[in-house]
Amino acid sequence: MSARSPRRAAAAGASKRRGIEKNDDNNDDADESSPFSSPAKRTRAAARTPNRAPGTPHLVTPSSARKGKTPPSRQSRSRADEDTKPAARRLPFGRSPSNASSDGAASTASLTVVAPAVKKVYSLVSGRTGSLGGNGAGGAIYGELTSGSMQKMVDLMKLHTDFGPDSRFIDVGCGLGKPNLHVATDPGVSFSYGIEHEKVRWLLGMSNLDAVLQLAEKQQQRSARRIDKNETIGTNCMFAYADITEAQTLDPFTHVYMFDIGFPPKLFYTLAEMYNRSSSKYLICYHAPRLMVDEYGFDVELIVQTNTSMHGSTESHMGYIYKRVASKEKKGNGSAAKSIAGLPKDVPCDPLFAGPWKMVRKGFRELRTEVKKQFQENQDSDRPKRTRRAARK
Repeated sequence: MSARSPRRAAAAGASKRRGIEKNDDNNDDADESSPFSSPAKRTRAAARTPNRAPGTPHLVTPSSARKGKTPPSRQSRSRADEDTKPAARRLPFGRSPSNASSDGAASTASLTVVAPAVKKVYSLVSGRTGSLGGNGAGGAIYGELTSGSMQKMVDLMKLHTDFGPDSRFIDVGCGLGKPNLHVATDPGVSFSYGIEHEKVRWLLGMSNLDAVLQLAEKQQQRSARRIDKNETIGTNCMFAYADITEAQTLDPFTHVYMFDIGFPPKLFYTLAEMYNRSSSKYLICYHAPRLMVDEYGFDVELIVQTNTSMHGSTESHMGYIYKRVASKEKKGNGSAAKSIAGLPKDVPCDPLFAGPWKMVRKGFRELRTEVKKQFQENQDSDRPKRTRRAARK
């Protein structure tokens, strides 16, 4: 063990003596401030703190706590101020910094109000077939927008595409028929048509339509009591079990809607040719321009977009609203739909859609009878009847 040098030993001793003196001072302060100390010590402690009356106990903060408490720096204070600032106001659905103008439309698009009649329609659908939407293609669950998300799309269509009572709406792959039933009530289009190639899901859609028409019939029977407009159920709706590729155009529809998340590319190319040959003005779907315009060749340009959510999951999809643009070159075989007898002469119509449109135009009674007939004829058509003999085998 090496011996310390005299100079280092003297410095260590001096440091030790200073520490002992410091501790003695602290102990003296503590003793003076204690209520059990002598009157002289308490008087000296009171003299150091003139704002405190003599004899008042002095609570000493432990040195460890005093060392831990440091005044916040300017940087930490600024961070705290930033945390307490209110969050920046988000732009309304369907608006972006480039198209959010000061024309008052932003305030309209920011409010999403589902009419009472539309809520009632969704309640009927949920009671008949559930809110998620399954039982198709072996029971797989198909995507279904929430009523609020569909209302956002409808509000943007009203705002940007003149979507109203004179519009004609088609849902390609309508499934349970929620979008069709929605727009038949709000804004109450003149013709809401859904086409579905999967029979089970078409039958479920017909069940929903039957329930909605049944409620509308009850409303009409209570005509003595005036029903509020927001509670009136729309009835200009029809579903068809058919293949959309059998049509040559998408006439007479002004608005073509499709929840196209699961569509195969081949179908997109076919639909693009059909759309480009038709006079339909607007396209509403869930794929970006990179695919719809650049890849599949739809003659459209993007107007507005908004995010939508799905029933029963955190899944969300961006909804896009397009409008027709002039074609740079003539596409397809040049065929176009013509007007059909019994329908407006100034509106072309593909033969595939003529029958359902005529049925809707006949009025509620004929439509109610036809829907009930088709639903009853098909709901048990594919299910074999069980007999007692078969049960014994």
